[in-house]
Amino acid sequence: MKVLITGITGFIGAHLAQELLKKKSYELVGTFRDREKALMYEKQGIEMRKADLLKPDSLKDITKDIDVVVHLAGLMRFHDPWDLLYNHNVKATQIIAGDVLQHSVQHFIYSSSTEAIGSVTSIPGDETSPYNPSYDYGKTKQIAEQWLKEKQQTAGLPLTILRPTGVYGPGDTYVTLSTVRAIAHRKLRVLPGKGDTYIHFTYVDDIIQGFQRTIDKPKQSLGETFILASDEYTTYKEMFTIVANLLEVPPPSRSIPMNLAKAYLSYIQWSNKRKEIDDFVMHTSLIDTMKTNRAYTNAKAKKILGFTPRFSYRDGMKNTIEWYKEKNLL
Repeated sequence: MKVLITGITGFIGAHLAQELLKKKSYELVGTFRDREKALMYEKQGIEMRKADLLKPDSLKDITKDIDVVVHLAGLMRFHDPWDLLYNHNVKATQIIAGDVLQHSVQHFIYSSSTEAIGSVTSIPGDETSPYNPSYDYGKTKQIAEQWLKEKQQTAGLPLTILRPTGVYGPGDTYVTLSTVRAIAHRKLRVLPGKGDTYIHFTYVDDIIQGFQRTIDKPKQSLGETFILASDEYTTYKEMFTIVANLLEVPPPSRSIPMNLAKAYLSYIQWSNKRKEIDDFVMHTSLIDTMKTNRAYTNAKAKKILGFTPRFSYRDGMKNTIEWYKEKNLL
């Protein structure tokens, strides 16, 4: 089976490639922009095809002679301009899906996100929860999902949509690193509000298992949408406390009003913008997010795919923090 992983050099793509390489039944193909990175993968026997999501011509015939496409490539930033997010996450996805149809690919697995759902009023949210994205990133995932579902109905696109929750683990240098650094460097000494709303993160190894089961079970997964999530979701207070305990620093315990926290973060955000720093946690959007619940069920993936997440948040975060320390990122 010849599997193309777009975004193979990214966080999730790199983990998925390493897992699939352990199996002898897959012939792997990846996409790249950076030739130096591509060489590392070619040395492992992976065919690499040059592709740039912002250059449509580079995507032509990208799926030629491919059986399964796992489309991971995209722009996963929460505060980037709309046009940049749309071009990466919607337009490029449409072009690749068109190429899939042209080359009669057997299975197109689209990596969406629970951010397409956004916050939920009924806990836990599931695959039928209405779209309610708050970040532009989530809105682009919603638009791409809806377009792909239309192509599934009208053109026979062999589609499966996977919605991972927030993903963390070794290699994640965005949301989780920002959170861990804020606690390690004592930037987050107080708790905005009570911290009693829910947030959901899943360790990367469990997410990879979900992707692999989707690849291995096309009959069960074609035409379906699945949430890939850990068995547990935590409150913000619980999450910050777990991270602080693993770092052996005091957790944020004293609560301050949300509007006061937002005013403080507004100044930090302004200062970071001048320095061209995108620090996910030290941003006013965190306060808005902490007023809502992001908690989801993995029941459908368990039932149909046999998905069995293994990592608690504490165990996964322990591995992640160890990796950050090894890489001198803290």
